[in-house]
Amino acid sequence: MSSSADSQMGSGPADSQQSENWLIEKSLKCLEDGKIQEARVWILTAKSLYPKDFKVQYGLLQIQITAKQFQDAAVLLSALLDSFPDQKTLWDLVEQVVNAVELRWQNVSLDADILTLVSLYTEMDSQQQKKLIMRFAEHVNSTTPLYCRVLMLLMRLHPDTVQSCALQAIDSVKKSIKKTESPSCSEAWQTLVVDLLPAILSSQHVHVASSDSTSSPADHLVISRSTVYEWLEWMLLYYFDVALNRSTSSLGGTAAAVAGLLSPTRTRRFSIDGQAIEVCNETQPWKSAWHQLLSIASLCQWTSVLNDNLLDKNLVLLERVERLQSLVASLTDLSKPNVSKDTRNKVILPVFYTCILVWLEACWSYSHPAAAPGQPPPKLILLDLPQPDRTEPHPGGEPRAKRSKRSESDGDLPIRVSLHQDLPASCNVVAEQFRAAYSSWQLLNDVSALNREYTRLVSDWSSHGTEWHWLGGFERDVMLYNGDMEGLRKCADSAAEDSSTGASLQCSFALFAGGQQEKACRQILKIFNELPPDEPNMLTPIGQRHQARSTDANAQCRELQLTPCTASALLPLVVRVLICYYESKGISATTKDAVLGHVLVLCQYGWPKYDPLVSRISEIIQGKGSFSYVQAFDYIVNVDILEELSYLHNTGCKLSLLTGNGNPTKRTVTRGVNKGAKEEIRSAIERQVVHVDSSARAVNARLVRFLKEAKLIVK
Repeated sequence: MSSSADSQMGSGPADSQQSENWLIEKSLKCLEDGKIQEARVWILTAKSLYPKDFKVQYGLLQIQITAKQFQDAAVLLSALLDSFPDQKTLWDLVEQVVNAVELRWQNVSLDADILTLVSLYTEMDSQQQKKLIMRFAEHVNSTTPLYCRVLMLLMRLHPDTVQSCALQAIDSVKKSIKKTESPSCSEAWQTLVVDLLPAILSSQHVHVASSDSTSSPADHLVISRSTVYEWLEWMLLYYFDVALNRSTSSLGGTAAAVAGLLSPTRTRRFSIDGQAIEVCNETQPWKSAWHQLLSIASLCQWTSVLNDNLLDKNLVLLERVERLQSLVASLTDLSKPNVSKDTRNKVILPVFYTCILVWLEACWSYSHPAAAPGQPPPKLILLDLPQPDRTEPHPGGEPRAKRSKRSESDGDLPIRVSLHQDLPASCNVVAEQFRAAYSSWQLLNDVSALNREYTRLVSDWSSHGTEWHWLGGFERDVMLYNGDMEGLRKCADSAAEDSSTGASLQCSFALFAGGQQEKACRQILKIFNELPPDEPNMLTPIGQRHQARSTDANAQCRELQLTPCTASALLPLVVRVLICYYESKGISATTKDAVLGHVLVLCQYGWPKYDPLVSRISEIIQGKGSFSYVQAFDYIVNVDILEELSYLHNTGCKLSLLTGNGNPTKRTVTRGVNKGAKEEIRSAIERQVVHVDSSARAVNARLVRFLKEAKLIVK
């Protein structure tokens, strides 16, 4: 000991506890001042006096680390963990070492302090390294994500530990999920699906057993196909629920919980063997789900059943399901009521998992279409467009019984699924996505082997808290596609309590198609009146609209349309249904003037589409010699219809068209008996023609207001 140390020692405190603390403080002070040798002298003096004291030995460890005597520090650290397993200060240091090693593994830039801790780890031999990380994992609560992540780090640094640690890590996450009843898109599920399972499955130390041979190297983890398929179902469940919940914001809060391990801001993930693997992006759940499925397809050699064309990751959904249909038709095992376990694992399940993923993605995709730039994504509903009547009206305008009721032969007509013209170009694939969903759904229901697996999977996923309420909307779409109006009508009562506008509209149109026109029209008007007003930016600019496929206007087919749930988009359907209803009731000389007026207002849509009907009504009014409709100038702006009214007025018909909103003089004129009435009506018509915007957009806006404000007669 130096003379200065001797002199200071001589002046130290006499009490044992005080003397111990004083020696440690002197050592740490020298260490802070960069006097490493003096610090060593003080701490060794303390160790000779208090050989079993933790603070003294931990002080020596700090000095060894600072002096970069990493071999001595590694030996001492291991000894301290044996002698003082309950010291929090010691475990904090171990955690810092583990964090530093993980950061180095991620190949990020490290500061000097972290590099020092990495050097401490690298100076240990392989057994010491494994023992250090394993001890830290055992120290951590085994039901926390951190425990699993530490085991993952151990397997990455020492792949020979996969056999002993992989299933242990999976079991710890499963216990965490069960203990906390975590939803399937929680952090625990994310750890399992996004990090752990892909890393294990991509390891060269994992071997998937087959019925032919289960032999593998001694240090390999052997897992059965059944286990791999169970893991695949966990992955599909996770990404499916992420897609449904869109809770990606809650998936990024991992850093604090895991003390910096595996930062969620990383751009790469690694397999256990150190190879970079494709990132599984929670914001693109379907892409990630397909990546996992195709990886397992390769691992389990699905190519013996599914050819490479079917497993091409670049296939669009409809193309993939069409290839699936061809494959299913060629596999006789799928129609057998009982199959062997080997056949199920090698034939049925590869087809089933591919089909279920196509169906889930297609269902989600067509009901969640992409948005145009600067606009919210459109909410679409599938509607059966009323078929135009190509027959001539009955002479005298007699009612055409059940004109809009769907005929039995309609079920044989080809079906065309179209998109509403206002949808953005980003929605071009939506109709194909629906057809892919429908076709894959048919496979899952019609093929007995696939249906058994589907029933089982739905039951299993429901036990994890997965909600299938969204399936009701798809089932209604299937009923509509199949022409099952009776099934939709049975949904009408339950839809009345459903908050879904789309469900209510579908059921209402089904009632109309089934002949219950009066009830349907009342429901449709009620729903339409409750629709929020269209936002100014909701109309897609013409240049950004999807390109509709050209079709033969005379072709006989059932047309289903995916339509935005907005007033402007639903307007043509509502107008068509109401006109069909009024015509089915019969438009004749006995029809009330108010009904004739309502029909004239509706006939403005898509002009001159309903020009023949306007001519019929004009003839009826001319035959009656009078017509009273005081809302005329509130809602009629079409020039041709106004000219028709002017013609009737000039030929002597007694018209009563003016009310407060349409007459600047606030005077109602009845049947032209008041002095100057004829001139006033003529002037009102001229003003309407000259000053009122009669463009298609203005007419449609006025029709929306008419349907919401006017009390249409439906009885």
